[in-house]
Amino acid sequence: MALMIAILITSVTIIIFISTTKPAEHHVFPEELLCWAVSGLLSGVLWVASVGHFYYAWQLPQGKIQQDVTISGRVLSGGCVFGTARVPEATYQYVVAIESVDRESTATFLDDGILSPLPKRVLTSTFNFKARLTHQRYEFPNDRKSESLDNKKIAYAQQGTIGVRPQSASPSQVKLNCLHNGDTFTAIVKLKPAYGTANPVGASRQQQLVSQFIHATGYIKSIEHDKTKHNHSVRYELATTLQKLDLVHEKWWRALLLGDKTGFTLGDWTLLQRTGTGHMFSISGMHLSLIAGVCLLFFNPVIFLLTHVTGLLGRAKYWLVRSASINYPATGRKNREQQTSKMFQTSAPIRASVLCVLVAACFCYALLSGSALPVVRALILVTMGSVLSLSRHAWRPVNVALTMLTLSLLLFPLSILSASFYLSIGAVLCIWFLVVVWGLQRAPWYVSLFKLQVALTVIMMPLTLIWFGSASFVAVVTNLIALPVISLLLPICLISLLVLHFAELPFAQQVTGMLMHYSDVCLGYLLSLLNVLSQFSGSAINFYVSSGAALCLIVAFFIFLLPTWRYKVISVAILLLPSLSIFQKWLPTNESTWALHVFDAGQASAIAVTAGGRAMIIDSGAQFNGNAHTALKHLLPFLESKHISNIDVVVHTHSDNDHAGGALAIKQHALARKATFYTPTLGCERGKRIRWQNLTINFLWPPNGNKEDNNAMSCVVKITSDSSSVLIPGDIEKTSEYALITHEIKDGFSENASMDPLPSSTNLSADILIAPHHGSKTSSTNIFIEHVAPKAVIFTQGYENRWQFPAYVVAKRYERLGVTQYLTSYHGYISATFDKDTFHIDSQRGTLNKRWYLPGIAPRHLKD
Repeated sequence: MALMIAILITSVTIIIFISTTKPAEHHVFPEELLCWAVSGLLSGVLWVASVGHFYYAWQLPQGKIQQDVTISGRVLSGGCVFGTARVPEATYQYVVAIESVDRESTATFLDDGILSPLPKRVLTSTFNFKARLTHQRYEFPNDRKSESLDNKKIAYAQQGTIGVRPQSASPSQVKLNCLHNGDTFTAIVKLKPAYGTANPVGASRQQQLVSQFIHATGYIKSIEHDKTKHNHSVRYELATTLQKLDLVHEKWWRALLLGDKTGFTLGDWTLLQRTGTGHMFSISGMHLSLIAGVCLLFFNPVIFLLTHVTGLLGRAKYWLVRSASINYPATGRKNREQQTSKMFQTSAPIRASVLCVLVAACFCYALLSGSALPVVRALILVTMGSVLSLSRHAWRPVNVALTMLTLSLLLFPLSILSASFYLSIGAVLCIWFLVVVWGLQRAPWYVSLFKLQVALTVIMMPLTLIWFGSASFVAVVTNLIALPVISLLLPICLISLLVLHFAELPFAQQVTGMLMHYSDVCLGYLLSLLNVLSQFSGSAINFYVSSGAALCLIVAFFIFLLPTWRYKVISVAILLLPSLSIFQKWLPTNESTWALHVFDAGQASAIAVTAGGRAMIIDSGAQFNGNAHTALKHLLPFLESKHISNIDVVVHTHSDNDHAGGALAIKQHALARKATFYTPTLGCERGKRIRWQNLTINFLWPPNGNKEDNNAMSCVVKITSDSSSVLIPGDIEKTSEYALITHEIKDGFSENASMDPLPSSTNLSADILIAPHHGSKTSSTNIFIEHVAPKAVIFTQGYENRWQFPAYVVAKRYERLGVTQYLTSYHGYISATFDKDTFHIDSQRGTLNKRWYLPGIAPRHLKD
């Protein structure tokens, strides 16, 4: 940090020196340009780093974590757009600015030693202490015990959040739980720091929370309704008006007109993903540009006519006054004419009027859309363009782009960690570049539309693969069809909705109501077409590409579009080299190397072993509300990124949701079409041995003939190479550990001719142990650890889980025996690579992807 500040000061000094000593004629020296670039870059880095440091310095106190606390806050986003909740089991997720916790101001959470009083006061007044609060009920399909969810915590293993059912049971009472944007309320909640799982493939929830400047997550236990103050906005009232129309595709109109996507189901999101039309129903700069274009088309002639009519009236009044003053003396008449001429001559500021109305209309639309960040960025660009137009300055596109980036990062510095930053700004820059290179301003509109859509689909595909792991092949067709339809329907329906709400004329309401219903029919045809296109098997691909390879592909495409120059072909060929990694699966593999992959699945278990381009899976994480998030978003995409050709063996140690929640997702995946599945009651029995990819898979538990499928009878699997081994015992507890050791000792007696009274149980010993039952105090007994004698133990557990796994006594037990400990909640994804006689362990938050915004947080109960 000190070095960057020193370089920045030096660069600024050089710029000032060159500016004051250069000749009168204006020449820009290369040294000056370099210093400008260095100073600008370092200023941006220092600004983002300072805000990031402030973010992590302003955290929830330890005594408030996972405790019942009373907060006072204001809903910023995620509030209920409708007037009432639609169903008793409604789900809400709010982003809240917390003003106080247990009557203690959140400004006091910032340590006085971090900042001096003045910067602290400025920053805490500029930024909010934000939390994402969930008020919902989760359904667990594989739960064996039915529990009452009222006032009971349910661990949300995938995301580390917790949900509860609203305390009231009747629909009428549930309606009271629906908070709206802008509402201030008091509630009893449970909070914990903003945190998430860390895996090499898939979206990072923790990064998403940091990009939104959210400090804490939690859930609402109860709301004090008598202290809730509803501040209903025009957006809320428009949503109520829209609800009264009873449209067939009402949830799609809420998303398109008001930016409310809470009604979308998993099937809806899948449809948008497979067709590449998600940006159509997520209000962004595209929608704001449509509104700006309509405003220009409408207000430009209106203001032009008004100003000219005003000018004509002024001139007419001037001539009337002049004719009335014809009898005045010459000198007096002359002075009178000059005064009246100044009074009634009008200069019509058409440009200023149109642009002011345009910016005001775009600002109102941004408010109606919920002030989504992409819309705000587009509003900044529109405002900047209007200012340049009024000042009659002509900037080059590159200067406009740099200024736009500077303002976006200055106002929203942590948004650089979000996908929308790269997708929205990248799309704008691509359009500008293509318009200039291809001269699209001179081409017919349909030619420009086709070329832009094809080029944008190709260019943006690497970015979508980086952030979402999938891309649509039918996006070109769907966007060419949907874009004109949405461009036509959006302004018509938005104006119709405004007229329906504000106008009281029966005729106007009848006409606009008919327009809305006819538009709803058109939207239905469009959605039907999208459904048909999404059914094609090749409509979308799930493919992993590294950020470096994706960046090279994008740069190669831009260079390809540039005019011909000497080394153009060579440059494109070099930039395409990283993408050749897709052919890795057909290359020979190192047969002596194999790897263990332990995923960060929250309070669940998901493990894979890879060797020679093939894989086996031991447990697949949890499933919630029918969504096997870990299996679908992390485990299977990771295997695809490693160019695995087949999944041969799938072992579920037992059928609890936290171990076998992704069983169906794996069974339906193409890689597992020939896989053999094992469970405690199906093929997993003591004594079975499989030879796979030069590895030996030994099933040590349960005993032969087992008919039970529970923790005690979990599959215990040992994977062995010539020199290394891994033991995965599932959720066995101490009774099973003792029984397993007893069987091993008996087998040792029968196999050894010597009469050693205590033969070593060599079949249990392993280099790496997956801790039994996530580190529960009912497992990992001293004698079990001594027989396994691991060099490292891995605990698969979630951050701040309600069972406080791993137990303190268990962690101390491993520590006393000199075993290196890894926790998925702290280290994230953990990999162990075995090569001949050695192995090394890496972690996602450590050597693999160490980032300042993804720090590991150690469990509080393990701190001495």
